[in-house]
Amino acid sequence: MQYAVTAAEMKLYDQKTISEVGIPSLVLMERAALETVRVLFTEKKTIKSVLIVAGTGNNGGDGLAVGRILASRGVKVTFLLAGRWEKLSKETEQQKDILLNSGFSILRKMENGEYNIVIDALFGIGLSRDVEGEYAELIHAINAMRQRGSYICSLDIPSGICTDTGKVMGCAVRADLTTAFAFAKRGEILYPGREYTGKLVVCDIGIPTSVLENQYPGAAYFERKDAIRKLPERRPDGNKGTFGKVLLIAGSRDMCGACILAGNSIFKTGAGMMKIITPECNREILQSTLPEAMLYSYSDMPEPEQLREALYWADIVAIGPGLGTGEAACFMVRYCLENCVIPMVLDADALNLIGRDQELAKLLAHKNGENIVLTPHPGELVRLLETDMVSYRKDRMGMIQEVLQKYGCILVAKDAVTIVAGKNRKELLINTSGNDGMAVAGSGDVLTGIISGLIAQKMSCFEAAGLGIFLHGLAGEEACVSNGKYGTTAMDIVKQLPKVMGAKAGTKGRTEEE
Repeated sequence: MQYAVTAAEMKLYDQKTISEVGIPSLVLMERAALETVRVLFTEKKTIKSVLIVAGTGNNGGDGLAVGRILASRGVKVTFLLAGRWEKLSKETEQQKDILLNSGFSILRKMENGEYNIVIDALFGIGLSRDVEGEYAELIHAINAMRQRGSYICSLDIPSGICTDTGKVMGCAVRADLTTAFAFAKRGEILYPGREYTGKLVVCDIGIPTSVLENQYPGAAYFERKDAIRKLPERRPDGNKGTFGKVLLIAGSRDMCGACILAGNSIFKTGAGMMKIITPECNREILQSTLPEAMLYSYSDMPEPEQLREALYWADIVAIGPGLGTGEAACFMVRYCLENCVIPMVLDADALNLIGRDQELAKLLAHKNGENIVLTPHPGELVRLLETDMVSYRKDRMGMIQEVLQKYGCILVAKDAVTIVAGKNRKELLINTSGNDGMAVAGSGDVLTGIISGLIAQKMSCFEAAGLGIFLHGLAGEEACVSNGKYGTTAMDIVKQLPKVMGAKAGTKGRTEEE
């Protein structure tokens, strides 16, 4: 997995590299500049005229170094160093002096000109308040040049984006490319910052792994190669019981689709067996669409003995998709909370019932949190906390922490960027896969099935949730390739699961290349 750091974490790693390892700050700056130039020539084969827009901090020094290296390779470079020069950081002062000693001139104000590339080096990770005045004018000017066709490259993070949250601090540069130094920054992965970042390329600038010892970043994300390695192994001598038995409690009258989507996802993710508890009215369609599944259907109310036997049989229970909030649904959620000792995934109507019933909420709060996964979308999450969407949009991370404190479970907080967190875990897993084509009915039911199928194969709830959201997004991306963002359905996502998991298919011991 890769790390996504906060401003404080990045400053700590910089400081430890300089003071404990002994690599000078100016060397790190040169490495950052060289890596940015390398990436620029990879992304843009033709670089004719470049404008460097630098600030007074070390990010500005990075920009001046980038411009100097580009100029040494024959590129026409114009330098603009904004702000009060008496406030320059020591390293940026050195970069400025190198340029002046080498015969370059440096502008202090923006002048008219046409540039095919603009380097944004105004703020970096140190921004702590809203942008205004001269700097806001420069950001607006950079964005205007982008609209006229200039290619914008931000150094480390787009200027105006909060490093920790992705919030726009008054105004922000809209980059086509961002070269993040050493690690991605959280604000580049979370919205709205993700929208401003453009293509994100993480550059190695020489910070050694030794500086992370006992001080690892608090957030991480998967890349495709990481996900393939994390997939459960398929034992060559395994049988259907080896790969896990899932109990799916889902569906209600006129809501059988959620059950079909979740059930298909469970099988497509690799689980060996599945039993579905659902109303009698869904029996016929489930027997035709999911013939591999065993069924227990009930007329008005499920029998406690049947529920007890099903829970004893299963390795994991998933409850909630399309379940409804009637008497039978409430009874089954309560029964599972009171009697279930195996891992449990709670989704959709199971969460809605808990959100409106204090007794169910208390039962959940007293369960083994590391063994239970909650998968709320924003509306379900605010209902769990009895709050509103205005508060959610204002402080999403704060609400995630509130849910963890209240229920102590593994939380899959679904949104445009889904986050997995646990009460007793320092780390967050932030999802980077998927797109807006997945914003369709039933997509969440598919995710429930994926996570449940992975838990059935002996993954921990936290690992299964983190891997599940990433695979879900990859399958969504593939579905949109085939069907377009406007035409993708939840079942299209299900159908792509074998493809995105296919690199690990076959017998144990095969290589990814094979």
